[in-house]
Amino acid sequence: MFEPGHLHLARMRLLESDIGFHIDITYRLIDQGKRVRFDVQGQINEEAIEEYFELPRETAFNFASDIDHLLRRHGALSPEFLSLSEHKEYDAMFSDIRDKLHAWHGETIDPIQPKRQ
Repeated sequence: MFEPGHLHLARMRLLESDIGFHIDITYRLIDQGKRVRFDVQGQINEEAIEEYFELPRETAFNFASDIDHLLRRHGALSPEFLSLSEHKEYDAMFSDIRDKLHAWHGETIDPIQPKRQ
């Protein structure tokens, strides 16, 4: 379920071999709009997860890859796990971030990225 600034992902664990999760992803601009902070909280197979990461404006649109890697580090690696790119909410989140950053398609970006934290 998506609402601006927040995405909730959930999947019930029906079998012992399934991956079940309830995850809230919130995001907001920081550093006067130069960075986006993503907070990821919830549970994966009843194990708590609470992490965050920040992306510079130029790479903030690659958030799905970072979230996917974070979730995989916490055990969400199975054929049942759906990548964020397969959710229609991903498109809404992408558009919301683009709106918040006042970015547009085809905008020039600085190819020399600052190191990620």
